[in-house]
Amino acid sequence: MAVPAQKETAAYQPLQIRYPDPQKIQELRESRDFQYQQDVRPDMSFWERFWRRVGRYISEVLQAQSYDSFWKYVLYALAIGITVFVVLKLMQVDFTGLFGRKSTSAPITFDTYRENIHEIDFAKLIEEAEAQGDYRRAIRLHYLRTLKSLTDLGLISWKPGKTNRSYVNELSQSSLRRPFEHITQLFEYVWYGGSSLDGQKFEAVRRSFLEFNQSLTKAA
Repeated sequence: MAVPAQKETAAYQPLQIRYPDPQKIQELRESRDFQYQQDVRPDMSFWERFWRRVGRYISEVLQAQSYDSFWKYVLYALAIGITVFVVLKLMQVDFTGLFGRKSTSAPITFDTYRENIHEIDFAKLIEEAEAQGDYRRAIRLHYLRTLKSLTDLGLISWKPGKTNRSYVNELSQSSLRRPFEHITQLFEYVWYGGSSLDGQKFEAVRRSFLEFNQSLTKAA
């Protein structure tokens, strides 16, 4: 006789709700691995904020109704002024002297002596400049007197407006070229550099000129 199959009865278990650990959730929130938004940019520097305000102001000016009547021409003038300034800089034009004392960092121009060196009483003017403590002017006069001596010996051809470099090149075949180039550099440093000279420095530069002129006397 067949034995009837036993009924399998599954024991009923109630549903248990599991809550995640709050501490673990907080750790996951703070983890950089789960930060998918863009990185927050640090505070801008002072200059970044300044130029942003400038850009915002210019934008407001361009959008304003008064732009067509006034600000448009102001911006045009600024653009033209900047363009002219850049062009002059590229051409190395020295225009700083038009607005006062020449800056010591201005480009050096060598065309500074236009007076006739054959009509200058160098001995008198040099004595006056040295007595007044105007050492820059005294060095300039020493240099001009040196040019006159070279011209009198037929070693250079002096003309108003010629550059110092032209005179150096005219002595390219002479043993005097290097010492003359040296005193030329001294003169340019003192005169164009605008540096002040005390008595000790002036005496050293003055001695270089005197030694060069003595060498001219021997060469003659």
